[in-house]
Amino acid sequence: MVKVIGRGLEGIREFIRKCIEAGGTPIFRTKYGLRKFRDRVVAACWGAGEKVEGGTIVDVPPDIIAEMEEKVGDWKWLAERLGMRIPT
Repeated sequence: MVKVIGRGLEGIREFIRKCIEAGGTPIFRTKYGLRKFRDRVVAACWGAGEKVEGGTIVDVPPDIIAEMEEKVGDWKWLAERLGMRIPT
Protein backbone atom coordinates (compact mmCIF):
# COMPACT_ATOMS: atom_id res chain seq x y z
CA MET A 1 0.00 0.00 0.00
CA VAL A 2 1.29 3.45 -0.92
CA LYS A 3 1.32 6.04 1.83
CA VAL A 4 -0.98 9.02 1.23
CA ILE A 5 0.73 12.20 2.45
CA GLY A 6 -1.80 14.77 1.24
CA ARG A 7 -4.93 15.60 -0.72
CA GLY A 8 -5.56 17.96 -3.61
CA LEU A 9 -3.91 21.29 -4.19
CA GLU A 10 -3.50 21.94 -0.47
CA GLY A 11 -1.51 18.70 -0.18
CA ILE A 12 0.77 19.85 -3.01
CA ARG A 13 1.22 23.30 -1.41
CA GLU A 14 2.11 21.78 1.95
CA PHE A 15 4.59 19.34 0.40
CA ILE A 16 6.34 22.09 -1.60
CA ARG A 17 6.55 24.29 1.51
CA LYS A 18 8.02 21.54 3.71
CA CYS A 19 10.52 20.44 1.06
CA ILE A 20 11.80 23.96 0.31
CA GLU A 21 12.07 24.81 4.00
CA ALA A 22 14.14 21.64 4.49
CA GLY A 23 16.51 22.72 1.70
CA GLY A 24 15.29 20.22 -0.90
CA THR A 25 13.75 20.30 -4.36
CA PRO A 26 10.17 19.02 -4.75
CA ILE A 27 9.70 16.35 -7.40
CA PHE A 28 6.33 15.07 -8.62
CA ARG A 29 5.91 11.88 -10.64
CA THR A 30 2.79 11.56 -12.79
CA LYS A 31 3.30 7.96 -13.87
CA TYR A 32 4.88 4.71 -12.84
CA GLY A 33 6.37 2.70 -15.68
CA LEU A 34 3.80 2.83 -18.47
CA ARG A 35 0.91 3.57 -16.10
CA LYS A 36 -0.18 7.21 -15.97
CA PHE A 37 -1.91 8.46 -12.84
CA ARG A 38 -5.26 10.18 -13.33
CA ASP A 39 -5.90 11.71 -9.93
CA ARG A 40 -2.68 11.42 -7.95
CA VAL A 41 1.03 12.11 -8.03
CA VAL A 42 3.98 10.64 -6.20
CA ALA A 43 5.95 13.34 -4.38
CA ALA A 44 9.59 13.20 -3.31
CA CYS A 45 11.92 15.79 -1.82
CA TRP A 46 15.27 15.53 -3.59
CA GLY A 47 18.15 16.49 -1.36
CA ALA A 48 16.11 16.48 1.85
CA GLY A 49 14.30 13.15 1.69
CA GLU A 50 15.54 12.20 5.15
CA LYS A 51 13.75 15.28 6.55
CA VAL A 52 10.60 15.33 4.40
CA GLU A 53 8.72 12.11 3.84
CA GLY A 54 7.57 11.43 0.31
CA GLY A 55 4.47 9.55 -0.81
CA THR A 56 1.28 9.92 -2.77
CA ILE A 57 -0.87 13.04 -3.00
CA VAL A 58 -4.40 12.10 -4.07
CA ASP A 59 -7.33 14.07 -5.53
CA VAL A 60 -5.05 16.12 -7.80
CA PRO A 61 -7.01 17.83 -10.62
CA PRO A 62 -6.32 16.31 -14.06
CA ASP A 63 -5.31 19.68 -15.55
CA ILE A 64 -2.52 20.01 -12.95
CA ILE A 65 -1.28 16.50 -13.75
CA ALA A 66 -1.31 17.28 -17.49
CA GLU A 67 0.69 20.46 -16.92
CA MET A 68 3.17 18.59 -14.69
CA GLU A 69 3.78 16.19 -17.58
CA GLU A 70 4.52 19.10 -19.93
CA LYS A 71 6.81 20.95 -17.54
CA VAL A 72 8.96 18.08 -16.35
CA GLY A 73 11.73 19.04 -13.95
CA ASP A 74 10.33 22.37 -12.83
CA TRP A 75 8.25 23.02 -9.72
CA LYS A 76 8.27 26.83 -9.61
CA TRP A 77 5.42 27.27 -12.10
CA LEU A 78 3.31 25.03 -9.87
CA ALA A 79 4.08 27.04 -6.74
CA GLU A 80 3.18 30.25 -8.59
CA ARG A 81 -0.05 28.75 -9.91
CA LEU A 82 -0.99 27.72 -6.38
CA GLY A 83 -0.41 31.27 -5.11
CA MET A 84 2.75 30.47 -3.19
CA ARG A 85 5.68 32.84 -2.74
CA ILE A 86 8.81 31.27 -4.13
CA PRO A 87 11.85 31.64 -1.88
CA THR A 88 14.99 32.91 -3.57
